[in-house]
Amino acid sequence: MSIKLNDQAKNLREDFSKNETQIISISGGKGGVGKSVFSVNISAELAKRGKKVLLFDSDAGFANASILLGKASSNSFSDYINGNISLEDCIQKTDYGVNVVTTGFDFKDWKIFQNNFTDSMAEEFLSLARKHDYVIIDIGAGYSEKLKTFYLSSDKILLVTIPEPTAIVNAYTLIKALSIIGVNAEMDIVLNMIKDKSEIKSVEEVLKKTVKNFLSKDIQNFFYVMYDDVVHESVRRQIPLVHYRENSKTVKNIVYIVDHILDENKENKNKMKNISFFERFKNMFNPGGKD
Repeated sequence: MSIKLNDQAKNLREDFSKNETQIISISGGKGGVGKSVFSVNISAELAKRGKKVLLFDSDAGFANASILLGKASSNSFSDYINGNISLEDCIQKTDYGVNVVTTGFDFKDWKIFQNNFTDSMAEEFLSLARKHDYVIIDIGAGYSEKLKTFYLSSDKILLVTIPEPTAIVNAYTLIKALSIIGVNAEMDIVLNMIKDKSEIKSVEEVLKKTVKNFLSKDIQNFFYVMYDDVVHESVRRQIPLVHYRENSKTVKNIVYIVDHILDENKENKNKMKNISFFERFKNMFNPGGKD
């Protein structure tokens, strides 16, 4: 039996060495910057383009991606880890082509979560992930050591912030923390909820200059998303903005970002091939490698 399981694991690893599933983590230096709404709409727009998308809502204590997509599930990834339900049961299918998995645990439960996440569970979850073109991870605001593996496993990280001094400082602090732990994924900035375009240039210049001078790094891409009152209406109606109001200026900005993501992937498939998709995803949940 042990030999058979080892053979299955080996075959799975070989399959994933050829896998082109992209892991995109979306985070922010502080709360209140619109990160979850942005994550949902990026996921929904990718799905509109015919991509298979899995949205993993890891925002401990504030998971609401499924609600924003018009669904509310009583099952969570935590229930699966505890052996109460199957993996299939904790997947929330939405009307917008996005599959959602919610962690359903608080930060205090994270260590228990990692200790209980076995290699066999990792392989089962990988089998699910490989069916998708993109795995979007909505990470809680700020930096936490508990979330380190999510960042290290990413192909791309989108850091969402707003044009306010505290938010900008927190965004820089997060970039610094990720730089210290050795994150190699491309880190892009998304300046959200812009009311005046004149705000964009000054924030971009300050962040780029500070990151370059103090961290010796370059911000690869600096995106912006305009503020629109219709966003609140789409949230209230639990319909992604990219479906609710396609001609919104906010949607046009989101479409531009998704265009960039798709074009970038055509040019440079799976940037982290030196670390297999299998190992990155397994380490995301079980960095200690417990069986």
